[in-house]
Amino acid sequence: MSFDEELLEANRTLIMEALATYQPSKSNDGSERAIFNVGSTKRITNDNERPAEPLSATSSRRKGTSKLNCSEDVFEHLRVQRTIKKLPTHLAKWLVYRYGENPSNSLVPSLVNVVVNELPLDNCRKPTKEKVETMLVERLTRREFVDCLQRNLFEAIGVKKQTYFECYAKHNDNITSQFYALDKLALRAFYIAHNTQI
Repeated sequence: MSFDEELLEANRTLIMEALATYQPSKSNDGSERAIFNVGSTKRITNDNERPAEPLSATSSRRKGTSKLNCSEDVFEHLRVQRTIKKLPTHLAKWLVYRYGENPSNSLVPSLVNVVVNELPLDNCRKPTKEKVETMLVERLTRREFVDCLQRNLFEAIGVKKQTYFECYAKHNDNITSQFYALDKLALRAFYIAHNTQI
């Protein structure tokens, strides 16, 4: 792996961590674990039971029982999110959609426009362009950025398997290449913006 690839991978990891949604841990029944059980009555202990340890005066939980509500690097992650917001909108939308945990589907139309404008579709007929755009929407909504299930694509555009491989497979390869180029551009722009701000 070259230095450039390692740098891009480090940025990917940083962005994914920053866009992750940290939630309190859940118990087996699916409910959140409460810090205090306010509604319970005082429990009477048996003679052979050890009494419960009192809470510390400086914290609300016993030592070693705290739960992680946010990342340990919360300030760095907030800085990453601010950097993403400062990027050009199409790059920011790409990073949020590509690396966010639950990105909004409202980002798909603008990403489709960005990618379609870069695809070599000038010599294609209008029905072909529409089917390529449908393929692109299918891949974005399924979040298949690197590779995809070909079957989903020829079913989505309504053609037979043989027709897909004869006429549309090359367009799918172009979409994959464009995803890679957009990803690389966005990660480099992020790296420059993130490391030049004070």
